[in-house]
Amino acid sequence: MLEHGGDPNVALTLAQTARKALPTQANVADTLGWAYYHIGAFSSAIPLFEEASRQAATNPTYRFHLGLSYQRVGDCSRARKEFNQITAVDPKSPVAGQARHALGETCGT
Repeated sequence: MLEHGGDPNVALTLAQTARKALPTQANVADTLGWAYYHIGAFSSAIPLFEEASRQAATNPTYRFHLGLSYQRVGDCSRARKEFNQITAVDPKSPVAGQARHALGETCGT
């Protein structure tokens, strides 16, 4: 829904419902975090992305979402760390390309 222009508030409500039903699923934590991110609640999104990244450490999308959130709250060093990890694991992946782009925008560097 969020990737295709849907209403972020509706997506947030749906993601909260999913989180209640599936509280330990990494993809649900990421989805709820992404909904918070889209409404500008970056501090609420970060713990969810951290959880998803711990549970699925090799998932570049979860790390990318986490890096973007760190970037939004001004935590440049943690954002850079996440973006660098993504590009180190699979430099040719589409997410790595997005991470390189975001890295160039991280706190003016």
